[in-house]
Amino acid sequence: MLKLSQDLGWLRINDIGIVVLTPAGDRLLALDQHGPARFRRALLDYVEVMRPPWMKLALDGRVRTLQFAPGGFAQLISEAYLAEGYDDEVVYFWDRLAAISRGQDEIRLNEIGRCGERLTLAYERLRTGVDPIWRSIESNADGYDVMSVVSCNDRSLKQIEVKASTLGISGSLHLTSNEWEMTEAMQHHVFHLWDLSRNDAPRIAIIPRQQMIAHVPVNKGCGKWKEVEIPYSEFKQLFKAVNL
Repeated sequence: MLKLSQDLGWLRINDIGIVVLTPAGDRLLALDQHGPARFRRALLDYVEVMRPPWMKLALDGRVRTLQFAPGGFAQLISEAYLAEGYDDEVVYFWDRLAAISRGQDEIRLNEIGRCGERLTLAYERLRTGVDPIWRSIESNADGYDVMSVVSCNDRSLKQIEVKASTLGISGSLHLTSNEWEMTEAMQHHVFHLWDLSRNDAPRIAIIPRQQMIAHVPVNKGCGKWKEVEIPYSEFKQLFKAVNL
């Protein structure tokens, strides 16, 4: 345990040979020992330092990680109350795990995206009276972020891809060919574009797939497109303020 604590940067040997806490160890002990926060922080420290090979599964979402990660890790995830739910700390853990797996710090971008997704959840709940499903937490392979319904009277499934920007109309959305191809079989698919340039006054533009087609490339010859950037300004007349 002492060696592991040293490897994870929680303890160190000082100049006179005494084991002392590091700032990381002090931060860990400062967390509530009776709640899950300390356990979750310890798990992130372990993954960040040890980089176990299974951590790449986090890029595909929580469900796949729990299905194929070693049983011991899945048990720890469950004990840390991370196997279900969507509260801020749970979402942060999975976003941080995915960011570590990519080998780069994308927490800020993830936070902006998750903010947009949370707004969509609230918007759809208010619009339909039905709790939507936050699919992107469970899997990134579905081609959409939120599953809702068409209306309070029409319970046909409605898939929503959420994009968010803090740059307002000067911002843009990035759409991959995989995300686009997945929408082809979705009759009621729409895009929610969130303008988060003002924290106290988010705005939304709802773009049906049929309207997005005009801005999506077409494969020609041997060329295949992978990602397209579409400016928010193309839809500036559709943005509206919402009160959630």
